[in-house]
Amino acid sequence: MAVSLQTRVFYGLKTDICGNAHYITDAEILYPVGNALAIHNVLQNQQKLIRLPDKYHANVICVSLNKKYVALSEIADKPTISIYDINTLKRRKLLGIPFEAPGVTKFTCLDFTFDSKYIVAITGEPDQTMLFYNWEKGKVESIYKLSNLQNPLAIAKVLACNPTDTTVVAVGGPYTFKFLTVSETVWRPYGFSKAENLLVCSMAWLDGDRLLVGTKDGRVLYLENGDLKNMYRIFDTVSMNFRIREEYVMPNAASSQITLDAGDEAWQQDVDCLIAFPRGFAYAHGAGTVVLFEKEGKHKYTKRNVYVIPQRVARDDDPRLYRINTININPSFDRLIITAGWSQLYYAALWGPDLQMDPEPQKLTVMGEPLHHGPISGLVTCAWKPIFMTCGEFDRSVRLWDFETESLIMLKQYDQDVSSIALHPMGLFCLIGFTDKLRFMSILIDDLLPMHEIAIRNCRTVRFSYNGHLFAAVNGNIVQVYTTIGFYNSFVLKGHTGKVKALLWSQTDLKMLSMGEEGAIYEWNMTTGERSGEFIWRGVALGDIALSSDASFVYCIAHDDYIREIKENTIAREFRLPDIEMQQIIIGKNDLTLFITSPGGIITSLKCPLQTPVESVNFHIHCVDIMQIALSYNENCLLSVAKDGSLCIWKLYSFDGKPLKTTRDLPYTNEVLIGKGDLEEKIHTIRNLMVRLREMETEHAYKLRQIDVQHNDKLRDVHQGYCEAIRELRDKIETLQEEHINEINNMNVEIVKMKANHEEVMQEMENNYEIKLITEYDKYRAFEEFTNTMRKNYEKQLKDLAKCDAEELQRTVTKYEALLHEKKVQLEEVSDEMTHKERVHERLMAQIEDDTDREILEIRTKYENLLYEEKQINLKLKGEAGVMRNKFTISQRDVDDLKRQVHRVQGEYAQFYENIQDLEKQIRDLKKEVTERDTIIQSKEQQIHDIKRTNQELEKYKFVLNHKIEELKSQMEKRDQEIQEEKGNIRDMEERVTNLHKTNENLELQLREEREKLHSVRQELDRESQKNKRCQQLLRKIRIDIVDASGLIQEPNALKTAVTNLYHKYSGDDEFLRSHKADVDAMGEFVKQKDNLEKTIASLKKQIFQDKSVGDKDLEMVEKNNMLIVELNALKEELKTAQEQILYMESLMQMDVQSKEERKIFE
Repeated sequence: MAVSLQTRVFYGLKTDICGNAHYITDAEILYPVGNALAIHNVLQNQQKLIRLPDKYHANVICVSLNKKYVALSEIADKPTISIYDINTLKRRKLLGIPFEAPGVTKFTCLDFTFDSKYIVAITGEPDQTMLFYNWEKGKVESIYKLSNLQNPLAIAKVLACNPTDTTVVAVGGPYTFKFLTVSETVWRPYGFSKAENLLVCSMAWLDGDRLLVGTKDGRVLYLENGDLKNMYRIFDTVSMNFRIREEYVMPNAASSQITLDAGDEAWQQDVDCLIAFPRGFAYAHGAGTVVLFEKEGKHKYTKRNVYVIPQRVARDDDPRLYRINTININPSFDRLIITAGWSQLYYAALWGPDLQMDPEPQKLTVMGEPLHHGPISGLVTCAWKPIFMTCGEFDRSVRLWDFETESLIMLKQYDQDVSSIALHPMGLFCLIGFTDKLRFMSILIDDLLPMHEIAIRNCRTVRFSYNGHLFAAVNGNIVQVYTTIGFYNSFVLKGHTGKVKALLWSQTDLKMLSMGEEGAIYEWNMTTGERSGEFIWRGVALGDIALSSDASFVYCIAHDDYIREIKENTIAREFRLPDIEMQQIIIGKNDLTLFITSPGGIITSLKCPLQTPVESVNFHIHCVDIMQIALSYNENCLLSVAKDGSLCIWKLYSFDGKPLKTTRDLPYTNEVLIGKGDLEEKIHTIRNLMVRLREMETEHAYKLRQIDVQHNDKLRDVHQGYCEAIRELRDKIETLQEEHINEINNMNVEIVKMKANHEEVMQEMENNYEIKLITEYDKYRAFEEFTNTMRKNYEKQLKDLAKCDAEELQRTVTKYEALLHEKKVQLEEVSDEMTHKERVHERLMAQIEDDTDREILEIRTKYENLLYEEKQINLKLKGEAGVMRNKFTISQRDVDDLKRQVHRVQGEYAQFYENIQDLEKQIRDLKKEVTERDTIIQSKEQQIHDIKRTNQELEKYKFVLNHKIEELKSQMEKRDQEIQEEKGNIRDMEERVTNLHKTNENLELQLREEREKLHSVRQELDRESQKNKRCQQLLRKIRIDIVDASGLIQEPNALKTAVTNLYHKYSGDDEFLRSHKADVDAMGEFVKQKDNLEKTIASLKKQIFQDKSVGDKDLEMVEKNNMLIVELNALKEELKTAQEQILYMESLMQMDVQSKEERKIFE
């Protein structure tokens, strides 16, 4: 069986497909390459392929919103739509056009609905139709004709499905734009559709109601709910606020025609590839430029960033290579993927520095490996390393790859064309043919360094020998052989009459084969440089040759379906592959593998040795012709490159599915060349970094020591602080205990006094309340008599007001009835006048018609020879008749207006009736207000009368007072000054008095505190004196015992026992335990006292609250209660602080005491 192939990785990108890059996840990207769809995981560098049918020519790719399905439309005589499952990599459904569509070869555009259940597709010219597919059922649910017979240039090129409603679609293109909605399988346009002068090229929905539309003249249209709201010129737009309605001018037909006629030259003005996402939207505008707008509110978007495709070197600087094809965003909305005319994926990381921070456009980053653009003219491998080299015919680059890691190692760009390459078997040197010379180069770690130049122009074929000590280069129809050590020209091989197309070395390097365009194959002896054999086939264009491992035979292919085996300068055998046109052939080292290439990107694996019939297996992954194929040295990998710049790495498997194993598996080397200067510079840099590292280590060690010293000092200070706190808190506990006992006794005495006082107050309050009740009852009886008299007065006033209201209502009714009768009379007069006018118009029309008929008869009899004049007169008369008809229609319109006026008057009558009802209600309300205000007016009148009387009396004093005022004014000024001075002095004195009061109060408080402190200090002094006496007695005993022990200094054992007894005698913890037990008992007693005190306070508060609710007149008792509450709150706060201190002391008392000084403190 033939060897099987399986793709490991397939690099490339098809740029002639709309929507040729889509994010599936944040790490996976779907894009077309060759004859497949690649799903590439950029983080794990893994690739999955969806194989497409042979000769499949796609033009549109669309991915569903749930990222589960991808749809492709095919260009063919009967175009179809294929839907693939991204998870299973299998085709789910094939959709076609359900009716005859002659001339339609493609779908212009297609899109999934937001629920991924339907596909909307638009067929191509000449008769464009929109098809609404239920793709899961494989049927068309509705159809809508889009062709515009009035304007043949109106072509629908873009569509956008609504992101929230499957029944709404927007369709656009040059001279066409429509909102479409479906109801019961019938599509109807709605909203804005005035697109006669619009050249739509992109669309994107912001949400279910808002749509952005990009045009070819650099405009963005904003439509909301189907209506055009705003239009922006992208050249000078920095911010878009959709809520603000701006002035705009629709483009005219002339400007649109100029833009359309400009064709390829005007594409840089297009607002293309519009894409919207929750945080903004982006679009392409200009050569390789992507503009990002960020959302700053529901209606405001601000220009944030501009991204550009980095410049690349190419043979032809075509600006169309920088035209953006696709923009897509990842599911996390933080990265854009962009494609253009180059066979390369680019991406932009969003939400970085904006234009205010970095006004320069940011360059897009290459995603994955930098790929070739255009044909790959050269492909070579080596023996010692897992690398291979390629060169680009169009992009003028040489690239070094690693087929094990499937990555690019080095990229070298040149300013001139690269015609050929060859890689030394060691992988450390290479040959590159340029337009002027052939250069021998050493492969450094990151560069190619020229070592020698050979004067061969446009060398198309160059090849190292099998062992690398020689290399052969083609110079026209001559083959020149050089040594790789001294670069001597060993041989010049002549004999070909045409250009040499191929060179092959034998594995022993003793023979070399050359093939020319004239059909000759020569065998050269490389020890003497002479020709040892030849095979000439005149008139046949040979394709390629392959040499066996022992150089005993040669396989040759031509542009037919035969493989010929040449042995001893004759054709020994022929093997036919039916209907296969062969282009290249390659054979393995052990003659076990044989591969040939065919047009259309087909690789055929043949079973070796060849037998009739030939067993073969085809592998089709490339979509264009393959330029070169090559086997790795261990024959585990096959490499293939094509005209479209795609590169495929294949893994070889045996017929049973196992990886193909060679007879000798040699390890690859990983050494690289580096210049001496570069190496010394790197060593110097490493040394400097090591010195710096040591300096940093010493610096950090010194800082660490300093930190340890500081922490030890702090720890010592903290320990001393704890010891001092223990002493202070123990003293405070003793003082607080005594104070609390005294306070409790005082409170008990005060409580007894308060109870007696409260009983007396309660008795007095009961007596007072009885007297008040009697007085209040008398007041209530008097008030009841007063209210009865007032009620009778108000009832009399209400009867009078009712009579007045009835009279007023009668007057208003009669008034409005008169108005209504007047309006009815006017209506009758207007209707009589209209009927009179109608009769007049009818008589006038009849008279005019009679006159016209009579005049026409007279004109026909008198002027039969003047037909032209008769026609003119007839037209004139028809015009007059039209005028009269217009007058009649005007009169009819007047009649309709009068009828409308009648209806309006009737409506006004109904409104007037409602107003009468409202006015009656207002009259009733006003009458109530009148009665209330009459009482107020009477009181005011009495006040006015009194005021007038007082005014008369005051007028008498006015004259006298005026005279006195004039005399006093002179005195007032002096007195005012004196008063101001005295007021200032008084304020100063008041401030001094208040300050003195405050100081006196503070001094009294300080005196009280100092007395308490003196009392506590005296107690502490007594305790310390007693403690000192005990310590002196203890020290005296210790000295006596130490003197006794010193007498045993000559006897070590006795001295040891004496010291241990001494230690056990004076270092016991019995006293500490006793003191601790006493403290615990005191603490329990204190807790009991605290509980009793809290219960007492609660009962006192309850009594105080009851006493306060009984009466508020006894001011002395209230003041006493307030003072008692203040004292209780103060006691509660002191209890709380004492409780916290006691808890803190309990935590401190649990600490381990290590030294004898600490034990003495607790004593």
